[in-house]
Order: sequence, then structure tokens, then C-alpha cells
Amino acid sequence: MNSAKDPDKLLKWTAVYLGAVSCLLVPLFIRNSYFGLIELKARVYLYAAVPAVVLMAVPVLHGLLAGGKKYRKTIILLIAIGVWALFSSLVSLDPGLSFLGSKGWSVGSLMTLVLIAGTIIVSRYLEFDPRLLIPVMIANTIINILAIVQSAGFNVFGLQNGLIREQYYTYLSTIGNANSYSGYLCLVLPLFWGAFMSCGEWSTKVLYGIFAALGSMGIIMANSDSTYAGVGVCLLFMLLFVFGSEQYLRRSAILLFLHGLCLLFVRYCPLFEAKRATFKGLSKALASSPYAELICLCGILLYLICGKLFRSGKERYLLIALEALTAAAIILFAAHTALNFSDIWGNGRGAIWRSGWEYFRGLPLRRKITGIGPEMIFAAYIRLKAETGRNVVTAHSDILQILLAQGIVGLGLYFAFWGRMAALFLGKKLWKTNTAVFFFPLAAYWGQSLFCTVYPITAVVFSIMTGLYIKNAESD
Repeated sequence: MNSAKDPDKLLKWTAVYLGAVSCLLVPLFIRNSYFGLIELKARVYLYAAVPAVVLMAVPVLHGLLAGGKKYRKTIILLIAIGVWALFSSLVSLDPGLSFLGSKGWSVGSLMTLVLIAGTIIVSRYLEFDPRLLIPVMIANTIINILAIVQSAGFNVFGLQNGLIREQYYTYLSTIGNANSYSGYLCLVLPLFWGAFMSCGEWSTKVLYGIFAALGSMGIIMANSDSTYAGVGVCLLFMLLFVFGSEQYLRRSAILLFLHGLCLLFVRYCPLFEAKRATFKGLSKALASSPYAELICLCGILLYLICGKLFRSGKERYLLIALEALTAAAIILFAAHTALNFSDIWGNGRGAIWRSGWEYFRGLPLRRKITGIGPEMIFAAYIRLKAETGRNVVTAHSDILQILLAQGIVGLGLYFAFWGRMAALFLGKKLWKTNTAVFFFPLAAYWGQSLFCTVYPITAVVFSIMTGLYIKNAESD
């Protein structure tokens, strides 16, 4: 055996292992109902991932140094993000708490460093094989079915024991609260949508189609506008891919029809009556007449005209119209939010955003640059807690969270990262290749993260999805 190849083989298995930890173990792991679940999932990940990352640190560094210019810009950016997060912790209000994330949602600088190391390992050494999606699909089928059954009023395994009445339908499956479930769906479903559109075998198409229908039910059960925000941003990029072939467009029409069908099922099934009573915002509107019917109708019409569109060469006109419509919807939503913004907006997000921004403006210049430290956000909301009694430990928006925690420099690195991800997609015209499907989860998550902050469950899946995207995008 060639000894020079042994480290690479071991690193490849490490990448697969980290993928299994992030996409199987952490999502499925639950104990003692939902109490302390956020911190528990973070500990499970760290216990499983830290030994692998530490043991592989030397060969990974050697591989990076010996790899020439390949991946250099992206890897340097990831390392810079990790180093700055650690520095922000060291100069924070309490370095120990910030490093471990003990006073927040457990995504301190330690978690960030391990996640970035995992992303780098996956981006360099994970050879993607569609068969790897099978266990992920099985795990997520379990997760989504459990969420659906809970939403139908069945307290499976006693997971909802101890929840007050107002929380009964806001915690789902093995994931946790609706916001974390929403982010999780945004990271998983778009990948399988892309796989459904591009797969060749009939049996695979049927399996992905069933999974997509379960995912649509999951979106409805999440009852979160942030999910639709993620889907909206994802659509801006996905449409370029969808209109790349008649097959992609036809199968996207099937996905649209399936979502409308799920909305109708939830509307009329008596098992979801109590769940429907909790619906709000877009979830409530889309489940109402006539929107669900219109979604089904649009899916049917799109399916029927696919062939004619591509034979006539006029599909690009529909693409332009849909891109414009999606962009207009996003702009109108932003304008509506700005015009109707108040402390009560978004279940109290308005007060959190206002208080967070006011706190940042009052910080000394040094703190504006470095932030108050990862997972030290509670310090920004001491006054809000005193006024309302509400314990706030996150900013409920990744942009504001990064600004408060890691300052202007951290926010600059945040935008540099997302700019790099988008530049790879647009600059290399990745929508013309199957690599595009690895970008869709990132785009959807970014849209969702404008209204939510990172949880351990979303952080670990995001790490793997980012690694897969970098691996494939940098190679094309």
C-alpha cells in the first residue's frame, strides 16, 4: 500500500464521519423532551467532532500547504472568520462564557472553530456520491413524519410533556422549536429539490418526490414566515437552474403541485384543526382559499406548457417574468416591513432589533470594532429584560447577531463569505451544472437567517452543506 495515500484515505473517511455526525446523529439525537435540547445537541456534536478534528489537524494543515492555490481564497476566508471569532471571544465581556457559548445557544467561538475545521475537511476530502443521500433521506423522513404526527395532535414518545399550552405546537420532531426546524428545512430540502429535478432513474424520482411531499408538509407544520423567506431567496438562484432544461422545469412544476396539494390536505384534514388555529402570516394565508388551489393550478399549467415553451424557445421570457416577480415580492415584503415596523412586529422581533441596534450605537469604538463576544448577546438585552421580563439571548437575525457579537470586522467577514459563495455561483455560471444544487441550501438558509439566528442544529448541517458546495464549486 502506498503510504503517501494513507493520510488522504483517512481524511476521506473523517469527512464522511463528520457528515454522518452532522446530518444523522445531531438531528436525530434527543433526550428528556425539549428542555435543554439546544445545549445537548451542541455537546453531542463537540464530543463527536472534536477528537476527529484534533487528530486530523496535522494532515489537514499539510494538505492545505501542499495544495498550491487550489481553494486558497475560500480557505483563507474561512480561517479568518474562525480566528476573528476566537479573538472576539478573548476580548469579550467574559472570554470563558463566550468561548463555550454557555449563556447563549452554545455556538461560541469553540463551536465556530470546530465547524470551520469540519467545513475545510469536507471541502477538501469528501467525495460526493448520491448514495450518501440515502441515510440522510431516511433520517429526514423520520424527522418530518414525527413533526406531522405531532402537529396532528399526537404526543409521540411524550416529547411534548411539560410544554405549556402556547408552546405545544411550536416544538417539532427531534429538532426543537419552530425557528430551528425552519432553518433545518431550508438547509435540507433545497438539496433534494435539486436532486429530484436532475435525477435520471424512475425509482429515484419517485423516492425524491415522496420526500419532497413530506418536506412540504414540514414547511407547513413549521408555521414560520422565515421558511418562506428562505425559499424566496433560494428561488432567485434556483430558477436559473430550473429553466436549464425541460425536465427541470417539468419536475419543478410537480414540486409546486405537491406543495399545493399538501396545503389542501392540511386545510381539510380534521386532525390538523388545532394546528391550523395557530397558523399566522404566510402560513395562514397559503393554507386558505384560494391560494392553495392557485398553487396547484400553477403547477398543473406549468407542467402542461413545458414542452411548448422549450420547443418555441420562449422559456427565457417566463424565466425573466418569474425572476422579476420573485424579486418584486421580496422588495415588497421588505417595504411592507419597513412601513409597519414596530416593537410588536414579528412576534416581538421589532423590539429585539431596535434594542440591539440602540445598544450597538451606544458601544465605545473598540467594542463597535470587536463586538461584545460570540454568544454574549444577553448583555445587549439586559435593559429589555428588565422592561418586559423577556429573557433574550439572541438577536433573531444573523446580521445583527454578528454585528453585536463580532463587531464591524466580523460583519465585514460575514458579507465577504456570502459574497464569495454568490460570486462562485454567478461567476462560474454554476446554474448550468448540477453543482448548483449544493448552493440552493446555502441561499435558502441565508434568506431564513435574516429573521433567525444560528442554532447548533443548523450550524452543523450548514457546515457540511458549505463544504460540499466549496468542494464542487471550486472544482468546476
